Amino acid sequence: MVATLTPLAIVLGLVATLGLIFFTVWERVAERVESAAIGFVNGFGTDIERANISAARERVATVIIITTFVLWLIGVIIVRGNILESALILPIAFAITAFGFQRYLKNRAAKRLKKFGDQLELVLRLISSGLRVGLSLRQAMVLVIEESSDPSRSEFGRVVGRTNLGVPMDVALEDLVRRMPSEELRMLVDAIQVQTQTGGNLAKILDHLAFTIKSRRLIERKVVAMTGEATMSGWVIGALPIFVGAFVMLTQPTMRVAMIGTLVGHLALLAFVALEVMGIFAIRFAMRLEI
Repeated sequence: MVATLTPLAIVLGLVATLGLIFFTVWERVAERVESAAIGFVNGFGTDIERANISAARERVATVIIITTFVLWLIGVIIVRGNILESALILPIAFAITAFGFQRYLKNRAAKRLKKFGDQLELVLRLISSGLRVGLSLRQAMVLVIEESSDPSRSEFGRVVGRTNLGVPMDVALEDLVRRMPSEELRMLVDAIQVQTQTGGNLAKILDHLAFTIKSRRLIERKVVAMTGEATMSGWVIGALPIFVGAFVMLTQPTMRVAMIGTLVGHLALLAFVALEVMGIFAIRFAMRLEI
């Protein structure tokens, strides 16, 4: 009787010990995971600010953790591998989540920055008009807030709001350049700083800068129109392997089972994803033009 109950007692004792260890370290582990996720999100702080995302960083970290866990479950269900393969899927899911979140931030920030750049000519002309009728620089920026739309309204609203709190104008403008980096905005801030130190006709300088920006935008539109065919060809070349691979997986059950159900197939899928990402980046880098 004792010999029969001994294995059961050992198992129960082991389970109780593991449960006690789990509940003892769970809070500490959860705090470490949360702090690591928040630190990871803080690394994207500048992009989050440029993308104008108002959500708390703790909420963003929670979304990243949940998305990673969901991708990990999907990968485990699809692969149906052993414990080692399931464990290897976790960092892959985290890498996919991090990369996707970073690209989302970059794209949203780039769209907002482009819209801000397109509005900059109008902003310069509004400031110049305000200065010509006798307004101060701060009052001219208030005119920009009243007459323009986002993101110019919100960004110059931050500048005026900081000056209301006692922050010097040049410091507030430097912070604007950090949030919305562009050569035209850098020239605007430099012109304002030089004018406040040495004097001069700032309105005339801003008119010349607005004309320069208008000319550059015209050249950019011409370049986009002339390279549109090459851009579309690049997208087709990048998407072609994905559609061909999906077609083969759907029409060839033997190859689908080999790719999804074997370790060699998993490695081949990882190599395909890596090479596809490298190819897309290479095409985008080759087609990048700086004006």
